[in-house]
Amino acid sequence: MPPVQIAYLTVFDNFRSLSSSLPGPLSQMRNVPGLKSYVGHETEDPSVLFWVNDWASKDASDAFLKHARYPALVAAARPAFGSEPEINFVNFEDTKALGAPITEFVTFTLKEGKTMAELEPLVQELHKKLAGTPKFYGDSWAVVVDKPNVYHGILGWETVEAHWVAVGEGPLKEVIDRVKELADLWLVHAALEPFSG
Repeated sequence: MPPVQIAYLTVFDNFRSLSSSLPGPLSQMRNVPGLKSYVGHETEDPSVLFWVNDWASKDASDAFLKHARYPALVAAARPAFGSEPEINFVNFEDTKALGAPITEFVTFTLKEGKTMAELEPLVQELHKKLAGTPKFYGDSWAVVVDKPNVYHGILGWETVEAHWVAVGEGPLKEVIDRVKELADLWLVHAALEPFSG
């Protein structure tokens, strides 16, 4: 299963209007074999830009990182960076949530003394209880590569409000409350668009 690369960073004001189209050498990203990218701003803080790369295979990802044009692409992106990117690689089984109108990004980071053996059943319970939720487009969950204490989820929603209505009370809230006993929760939303170059 190929890794999904989730990168997010603060961008300078003059780059905030950019989403699915970025200038110069970055437009070459649309021609990278084995790559489907999504770009969008965080809804809670529009100064934060998400760039999500859904690789067809690990080999495709590795080949891109070794390609001669990779340093030029990184250099072209630097002027937009208001912070260093935070990057996670996650082996999601399904990435359809990335194509939803709103994508929720959530991590559960284990608290001291808690284990994945305790957290995993709650993540699975949450996944099952989300099925059939109104205005929900699907979810996928996996442990972050090289961060064995962090579970990452991507969830697709019609709107941010649809997410908050779904988890405001009832069975989903009850599961999330139990998750919070085991793990620290980080959660944001982004309106992603396929990257068109």
